[in-house]
Amino acid sequence: MKYFLIAFLLINLLQAKESCLNCHSDTTSMDNFHDIKTMGCASCHGGDKTALSKEQAHKNMVLNPARLEHAKIFCGKCHKEIVNRVQKSIMNSMSGVLDTLKFQFKETKQVTQSGGIQELRAKPTSKQSLAEDHFSKLCAACHINQNEKIFKNYTPRGGGCVDCHRIAPAKITTTGNHVKIIHPKLSTKIPSSNCLKCHNRSNRIGLSYFGKFESEGYGTPYIHGKLSHKLDKSRFYYDLPADIHHSKGGLDCIDCHSEVGVMGDGKKHLHMEDALDISCQDCHNPTFKPSSNYPKVAMLSALNGNIPLVKQIAVTAKKGTPLYNVAKDGNKTVIYRKRDGKKFTISKLSNKPYHNLDIHKRLDCSACHSKWIASCYGCHEVYFKDGKQYDWIKHRKTKGQWMELRTYLRYESPALAIGYNKRIMPTAPGCQVLTTIYEGNKTTHPFHSFAYAAWSPHTTSKDARGCIDCHFNPLTLGLGNGVLDMNKSGISFMPYYDSNASGLPISYPIDALISKDGKQFQSFSRNNARGFNKKEVNKIVDAYKCIICHGKYNDKIYKDFNASKKRFKNRQTPCAKELLK
Repeated sequence: MKYFLIAFLLINLLQAKESCLNCHSDTTSMDNFHDIKTMGCASCHGGDKTALSKEQAHKNMVLNPARLEHAKIFCGKCHKEIVNRVQKSIMNSMSGVLDTLKFQFKETKQVTQSGGIQELRAKPTSKQSLAEDHFSKLCAACHINQNEKIFKNYTPRGGGCVDCHRIAPAKITTTGNHVKIIHPKLSTKIPSSNCLKCHNRSNRIGLSYFGKFESEGYGTPYIHGKLSHKLDKSRFYYDLPADIHHSKGGLDCIDCHSEVGVMGDGKKHLHMEDALDISCQDCHNPTFKPSSNYPKVAMLSALNGNIPLVKQIAVTAKKGTPLYNVAKDGNKTVIYRKRDGKKFTISKLSNKPYHNLDIHKRLDCSACHSKWIASCYGCHEVYFKDGKQYDWIKHRKTKGQWMELRTYLRYESPALAIGYNKRIMPTAPGCQVLTTIYEGNKTTHPFHSFAYAAWSPHTTSKDARGCIDCHFNPLTLGLGNGVLDMNKSGISFMPYYDSNASGLPISYPIDALISKDGKQFQSFSRNNARGFNKKEVNKIVDAYKCIICHGKYNDKIYKDFNASKKRFKNRQTPCAKELLK
C-alpha cells in the first residue's frame, strides 16, 4: 500500500505541471489569459511546485504577488516593462502630493521632488517635518501599494497591481474536506469604482465627473426618515449635472485615460499633469496613425475582448500614445467603450468663431466647457503634538495627532486663471491652510498658507459658458463674489466676504485670488500658474462693452472679426463713434 501511494503520487507529478493542482484542483482561473491549467499556481505565487507536503509546498509562497515588491519577481516575468513603469509612477510614490504639501506648508521655497512614500518609510517619525507628518497620517492611505489589510473603517485600497485590475474578490467555500477557491478576477476593463477608492478628495474630480458634490455634512436630502446620499459613514453628497462623457456616453475613467498616463511612462514626474498624456484634441481633433505601427495595440485589443482591431487609431499629441479605442470610421471619429465595446461617434472640434478667434487662443477647453467646480475654502489644520494617530506609512500609531476642520465647501461657476500649461483654465482653492498647534497648554500658529490650483474639474458640458459669465463676472476673474462695476475712471469691486470680520488672519476675501488691479493674494505651486494681471483684467472687462450688443456668435461682426475690428478702429461703426470719442 505504501509503495502504491508513492507510485500514485509520482504518476500525478509526471502528468501535472505542478503538485499544487493535486490539492487545488477545484480552483478557478483569474481570467482567460492566466489559465490555471496552463500557468498553474507557483508561476505567480511561488512555493515549491514539486513538494509532496502542504508545509513544503507553501514554503516561501506569496499570497499576493501583485504587491509591487513581489510583482517585479512574478508579474515581471511577462510584464517587466509595465512593472518598472508603475514602480516610478506618482500613484506609487505619491511624491508630487508630498512635495506640494511641503511647499504649501512653507517648508521649501519651491516644489522639489522627493522619494515620496519610500523616503518617508525609512525616515524616523521624530525627524519628520510637520508636512511629512501630515502627509503620513492624512494622505498616505492612498497609494497603489498600500497594505489592504490595515483598512477597517475605510474602503480598502492598495495591494499593488490588483488595486486597479481586480474586479471581483476571492471566495473560498469548504464542504467537509473539499475546498473550492474562486480566484480573484482580474481585468483590463477597470471599473470607475476602483478609481474612486482614492480619487474622491483633493480636487474631487472623481466625484464631480459623476455629478456628485460633497456636502458640508448635513445629510440632505432626508428620505423616508433616513439620511440619504452617503459617500461613506461621515460624508454626504448632492446631485449635480454630471460630465457629458458620463451622462451621455456612460464612459468610464479608462475610456479617456490611457495606460501610459495612469501607469507611468518610465520617468519620475513631479506632478500629475506631467504624467498625463491626453487632451481634448486627441479625440475631438485627432491625429490618426496606422494601428500596425504599434504592436501593443493588438495585445490591448485582445486583452479587452470588446474593442475591434482597426486600421487607423488616434494617438496623443503629447506623448504619441496609441488610443486603441479611438478610431477612424470613414469621415467620422468613433470611440469604443472599453466596458462593453459600445461605439459612439465623437463630435469634431468646430471651426466656429468661438473656437478660432485669436482672442481665445489661450483658452483651455475646460475654461469654457466646465459646468461647475468644487471649491473648498479654508481648511483649519489643528495639530495636537502630544496626541497619537495612525500613520499610514509606518502602519502604527505615532506621536502627533491631526484634526481637519473646513470653513465652507461650495460648488460654483469656475474662476479662471493661467494654469500650469500657460493656458487659461478653471481654478479653485487648493489648499487654504490655517494651522494651530497645541502642545500642553501652549497654543501656536506657525503659519497660514493660502493657495489656488488650476485643473480641469471634469464637469464638461457641450454648452459653453456665456460671454458675460467670463467678461463681467467677478468670480470668474478671480476677484471673488461681490459687485463689479465700471465707469470712466475704471473698474470698481465690492466683495461680499469680509475676512477680518470672520476672524481670519488675512486682509483679502477668502474667495479672492487677485485684486481688481491684478495683485495676487494667494499662491500657486506651479511655476507657470498665476492669476490675471492688471492688463489682462482690464482687457477682459473692457470686452464687455461690446458683448452688451454682440453677445451671440451668430452676430455678423464675427463672420470676419478682423475686418470688423478694422472698421471699429477706423470709426466706421456707430458704436465706435461713441466709444472712441
